[in-house]
Amino acid sequence: MKSKRFFALTLFSFFAALSLAAFSFTPMSASIAPSGSQSVLSFRVNNNTTQSIAVVIKVMTRSIDQEGVETNTEVGKDFVVFPTRVVVQSNSFQTVKVQYKGAPNPPRELSYRVIAEQVPIDFSKQETSGVKVLFKYIAALYVTPPRVSAKLSIDKAVAAEKDGVKGLRVIIRNDGTRHALVTNPQLKLQESASALPIVFANEQVANIDGQNILPASGRAFFIPWDGAQEGVVYTGTITAEIE
Repeated sequence: MKSKRFFALTLFSFFAALSLAAFSFTPMSASIAPSGSQSVLSFRVNNNTTQSIAVVIKVMTRSIDQEGVETNTEVGKDFVVFPTRVVVQSNSFQTVKVQYKGAPNPPRELSYRVIAEQVPIDFSKQETSGVKVLFKYIAALYVTPPRVSAKLSIDKAVAAEKDGVKGLRVIIRNDGTRHALVTNPQLKLQESASALPIVFANEQVANIDGQNILPASGRAFFIPWDGAQEGVVYTGTITAEIE
């Protein structure tokens, strides 16, 4: 009897969680221009539940450090979001417009997050601090000036160990002006200019595949390899498909 009750409670919790998550936010990744008619984008909040939901939308900055840790801060007056708070009726949708109002000619692409949070909130009140978030979507938004491109390079690679596994710590830089979403990477590393290159691909570089390297930044990755030699600084190149 106890096991049946536990099973029933588990199912109830599962479907309750689904009901909280049953709204969608699109698109999840988009680019806009820094000025003109293309500097505004419409997002759509779809409510697939049988009850009205409250959603708060905001834009935040986005930076990723060398270890892959992302930091977000308030954007100030660089964006206008209208409306910032919506009540979406059951089985309906609401459109939210996001417009960039910052520098019209940035030297490189700018990276942001658009965050949609479902909250139990009284929209007659202006303050939302301290409100419990029920569900959250985090979308990628890029302000992309014309004629930008990614430029990946290997800064350096040195012997390292992770979880008892020997390998290389490889720092990959993007010195270009656009973000690089890396797929199918291949690294060629060598001990010296006269040495034959060692190729790393497929499963060896699986932790690099699908990673996003923002412009003017670098990311560190671990590549398992028994042949890594202490004291050697490996140099080389990276090739990849860039989205």
